[in-house]
Amino acid sequence: MPSYSSPGVYLVEKDFSEYPPSINSSLAGIVGFASKGEPNKARLITSAAQLLREFGRPNLVTGGQGLLGALEVLTQTGSLYYLRVVNGTSVDASAAVEYGTCPAVAVSSTSEFGNPTNAKFKFGVKVTNNASANVTPAAGRDLNGYYVVTCPSASTGRVVDTISNGVAAVQTRDFPFSFVSSTSSTGPFGFFVGSYAGSGATIEVSATSAIGDATTYSDWGILGGLTPEQGDVSAAAGAVVDVGLGSTSEKDYPGGCYLAQSLWGGLGYNYSSVYPGVNGAGSTTYYGIQVKTESRAGSNSLLSVFNDGGFEEGFTLNFVKTDDSTGNWPENVINMGTTNPVSEFIKGQFYDVSATNTEAWTPVTAWDLQATLTNSVIARRNAAGTNIVVTESPVVRFMKFVDSTYSFSGGTNGDLTDNAGVFDADARTAFIGNQAAKTGMWALDDEGLNLSMAATPGVTDETVQNALVSIAESSQNLVAVLSPPKGLGTAQDAINWTNGQYTGRTSALNSSYAAVYWPWVKIFDVWTGLDTWVDPAAFAIGVMANTDQISDPWFAPAGLTRGRLTRPFDVEVPLSQGDRDILYQSGECINPIVKFANDGIVIWGNKTTQRTATALDRVNIRRMMIVIRKMLLSATRPFVFEPNDPVTWSRIKNIVQPALDDIRNRRGITEFKVVCDETTNTPVRIDRNELWCRVFIRPTKTAEVIIFELNLTNQSAQLG
Repeated sequence: MPSYSSPGVYLVEKDFSEYPPSINSSLAGIVGFASKGEPNKARLITSAAQLLREFGRPNLVTGGQGLLGALEVLTQTGSLYYLRVVNGTSVDASAAVEYGTCPAVAVSSTSEFGNPTNAKFKFGVKVTNNASANVTPAAGRDLNGYYVVTCPSASTGRVVDTISNGVAAVQTRDFPFSFVSSTSSTGPFGFFVGSYAGSGATIEVSATSAIGDATTYSDWGILGGLTPEQGDVSAAAGAVVDVGLGSTSEKDYPGGCYLAQSLWGGLGYNYSSVYPGVNGAGSTTYYGIQVKTESRAGSNSLLSVFNDGGFEEGFTLNFVKTDDSTGNWPENVINMGTTNPVSEFIKGQFYDVSATNTEAWTPVTAWDLQATLTNSVIARRNAAGTNIVVTESPVVRFMKFVDSTYSFSGGTNGDLTDNAGVFDADARTAFIGNQAAKTGMWALDDEGLNLSMAATPGVTDETVQNALVSIAESSQNLVAVLSPPKGLGTAQDAINWTNGQYTGRTSALNSSYAAVYWPWVKIFDVWTGLDTWVDPAAFAIGVMANTDQISDPWFAPAGLTRGRLTRPFDVEVPLSQGDRDILYQSGECINPIVKFANDGIVIWGNKTTQRTATALDRVNIRRMMIVIRKMLLSATRPFVFEPNDPVTWSRIKNIVQPALDDIRNRRGITEFKVVCDETTNTPVRIDRNELWCRVFIRPTKTAEVIIFELNLTNQSAQLG
């Protein structure tokens, strides 16, 4: 307590208003394969649209029914966590984005003329193809819009003006072309640079006359001639071959490319299009990733990312690298890996086939400077569209991306398709993961997720299911929802399976943190257009979530009131009364899914897999205890390190008792008692810095067997 030295009125505020927080008991974790999305991380999903956008379509996945199950759960609750697993064969989808040089011609003076900075001249510009014929823009290779760039000695160029429609014939136009004095003997110089890289076009430039405030036409000596540029400033003046060539460096050559890849591996990133309708009619549906490159003024290109046909992201890029962390150098703008990604969909890196994932050339600090393409070629296209190698390891300048749209391909899921369709050790490792690294389903072992249920729909492998039960038991936070494999023919087969006496299972299930549902149910799968047998585990989780919404977690997720399954229209094995009797008899632990003639398909059981007859052999009681545990841990954590005395004991009781009383009022328990005093906190426990609180709970049991005793009497019997 503070000490007060002078007279006055002081206020001290103390907060003893603790209360138990509400607990969301409807969050489920679904583990499965996917064709998109980050693996080994539980991702919060709040809608079916988000699930499909982030993890792809169910019909692109082989093995398990994780996505189908997640979609079903989302019909009953507003959120879940989806955990994607991969078996080690996952491959990123990719697209090789072409880059190249722009057509360029150097303009220089061979005389010393001082510094006529405002001289204006009239130039004739002719754009031709590699066969020296006048050309018009070709599909994907627009030749319009060439730029005039000045190149001062400080090596900082700027765009001055544009030649519009610079094709077909020689065009003459006035340009404010500012020369800057140079210390070289050749005098000032500058460049005509095409807007588009990789076009295979040629520019020829000639000075025709002086206008404006130029000193005199003769003072420039007709600019002393025009120096053609093949990217190398040392090219001889007056050279004829490949004047101002705009070339392309492509992955097909021994050199490199800018390799854009999906952020994560998967078939869902491969681009495809679907044309629904009859006889070709209907709209086009796009899937997967595309990147589109478009030239911008000067050195810049715009790289746009499209996902499932819609624009997602845009990045302004150029080939100028001022240092390791600034500028629009592609590897500065778009992440090269998955750590702290800037792009939600892609990563990108310069790629050299002779040394995988390395830069393919030495970057430059200004667009007009030279750059060396290591182990690469400069190639051009002739009139027939054939690539012609010009030079190897060339020195180039004015590099930009080639304008085009690039579709991603080559991605694989890391599911059973990529593993010969066999659920083997690799698949088991993918699902189970590593406890220390929190990979696979161990990523669900996180109190921050607040999961209450988990399943691996369609995956009935014994090792995987046992691992999920182990996680549920060790965390004490969730119920593992399981099912036998598809194809069991009788109720006895299902019993044998749960007892570890049937093909595919060698150990019996026995845990209050697990529940088994059977048989499988049939739905119409809109993704394949087929009637499909699906794992009932996801439907059981959906029923649990719906029970929380219309009742409470301690109500049984079964029966006609809360256990109806509305989507399925058939069950794999019809269960008679006798079948249900043996499935639900003492010591057995299967919750039947029954198709009644008038009531439809219903979950008709409420058992956990615990074989010992206690209150915890029922799903609703286990789920209630999970809620109570989470509530007590969250509500009483602030008392850690508080004085271990009657004041703290009383404060704890004041939190626990109202919480349990609320559950009693909501029909979860019939009676309770909280003891937190000197009888539970003995001197020895206090000396060990332990505070004990004993809670007694009498849970409300469910009425699973309703019996009517019908008594017939004679006419003289008194019934009143």
